[in-house]
Amino acid sequence: MRLPDGYRTERPAPTDVAEILDLVRASDIAALGYPDVEEHEVAGVLAGPDNDRWLVRDAGGRLVGWGFVEMPGWFCEAYARPGEDAPVQEVLIDLLLAGIAERVEGPVIVRAGAIPSEEQYVKVLTGAGFELERQQARMSRPLTGDERPEPAAGYRVRAATAEELPACNDVLRTAFADDVDYAATPGLVLEECLVAEADDERAGVLLSTAPAEDTNEGWVKWLGVRPEHRKRGVAAALLSTAIAANSVLGRPSIGLGVNTSSATRAFDLYERLGFVTVYRSNIYRRAVEGRIIGT
Repeated sequence: MRLPDGYRTERPAPTDVAEILDLVRASDIAALGYPDVEEHEVAGVLAGPDNDRWLVRDAGGRLVGWGFVEMPGWFCEAYARPGEDAPVQEVLIDLLLAGIAERVEGPVIVRAGAIPSEEQYVKVLTGAGFELERQQARMSRPLTGDERPEPAAGYRVRAATAEELPACNDVLRTAFADDVDYAATPGLVLEECLVAEADDERAGVLLSTAPAEDTNEGWVKWLGVRPEHRKRGVAAALLSTAIAANSVLGRPSIGLGVNTSSATRAFDLYERLGFVTVYRSNIYRRAVEGRIIGT
């Protein structure tokens, strides 16, 4: 797809953070009614050594498009300033998919997310070969200051250490049956990461990232339990401990994202623990074949 006359693509620089944040927040307000991205998140995408990033500027130099592939996990995002036509996002998605194809030896699964009301972006994604995989809920729980952990019989929940992050990564890979490097997630706050163990074996892991800058809401990035330890209250023990810890820190709320159709019924657990759905987004997926010579 061709951009309008005078539009151009370019690579971003660290000095573009404020301009990118302005565009992303304008997009969020159009889709959700309020901004949902923090400055540190944009800075993290720019700093991530394995991330691919592109900008689109109009004839006057104004930033009108921002796209990236975030690692780990090959997750694509393509933002367009409200009022811009589809070619901005189409060009960004094409660039990102082409960049992935140049980096991999075999097929990889690439994902992207869109709010159901973002009809233009949904058409861009489906036109690029993405298919709907699942729905994700962004959830939040208000904190009162009186929250207490919910123990699981036979398990101990404790703080994670830097030295065991690779082992925590193994727990999450087993829990989610994939090979994503969860320990490499940007912005992890080690002091708020938790391990549940029984008989010196790690049964479950909760990894947290930095709280929101404007609302100070805590954030649970990953929560997983090994299959053989499920249905024993381990996930509830980990999450309720994180809830209580955020309460002690004086935060007004704690948030997370969840697959609403997860076989582990995580969505139901989170509702039981007081989380409510803020909004839902559709997650799309497609395979990308590698173009590396010799493959």
